[in-house]
Amino acid sequence: MRGFFNGMRRGPLLASLIAPMMALGLPITQAGAEGRYNDWEQWTSAANAVLPARPGKLGPFRVNIAAGAAAAPEYIGSDTIASKPLPLLDINYAGTLFLSTQQGIGWNIWRKRTLRAGPRITFDYGRNAADAPSLAGLPDIELGTEIGLFFEGFVASWRFKGDLRKEVGGGHGGSLINGEVAWGSRWSKNASLILGMRTTFMDDTYAESYFGIAAANARAGRSEYTPTAGFRDINAYAQLVYDFTQALYVATELRGTSLRAQAADSPLAESDAFFTGSVMVGYRF
Repeated sequence: MRGFFNGMRRGPLLASLIAPMMALGLPITQAGAEGRYNDWEQWTSAANAVLPARPGKLGPFRVNIAAGAAAAPEYIGSDTIASKPLPLLDINYAGTLFLSTQQGIGWNIWRKRTLRAGPRITFDYGRNAADAPSLAGLPDIELGTEIGLFFEGFVASWRFKGDLRKEVGGGHGGSLINGEVAWGSRWSKNASLILGMRTTFMDDTYAESYFGIAAANARAGRSEYTPTAGFRDINAYAQLVYDFTQALYVATELRGTSLRAQAADSPLAESDAFFTGSVMVGYRF
């Protein structure tokens, strides 16, 4: 795991990643803080980027707290950007059990130096029809509980992640498969740089919940639409974590996302490409 940050030094990957992201050309309109973005994990990954390498002062516990701000679409596919507060809490016990706004609640059953895997519970924050005018008349998607499995592996400066999630708590009712690959470097004594890509595959039920339009909810400019299983999106990101001390840090992230066919073709997809960004200040102990 340590090799993920101690491998390559400075590299040209940052420019090669951000350039195509900027080329997406998303139109941005500022909106109120009430806007919500569903995938909470993608907002907090930068803040935990170097957490495993930090010594703790609470015995077997490692705790990471942070607060900041994020900008994201009002919902997946919206072309209106909303600002929102961004809190983070991460508690890890002996590298085995964890409770986190990023990772959910999980157990590292298989825990090796370069690989960890196990069961996990995560949460889907749903969507309210009141989040945006274009959602008016659609049923709300309630807060949901997801159960599943995850793995995370490290090879030199590379990190590989994947997970399977099935919603069982009254939310979207579907399943997701996530895959991610990232390259990390201790860019300087105090700064860590991570560049990565992530994709999500959704089943029919999830696709219908978030991107489908039932005949009863169709209207002018929002025709009936029944999506099927497929890739929801693919995104590329750049994360930078700067340590003021071993405990105090600031984390930033820029992410460019492209919706794929079933999601992009939905009448709810006002934009099939968008940026998200965040900045957080945190403390580890």
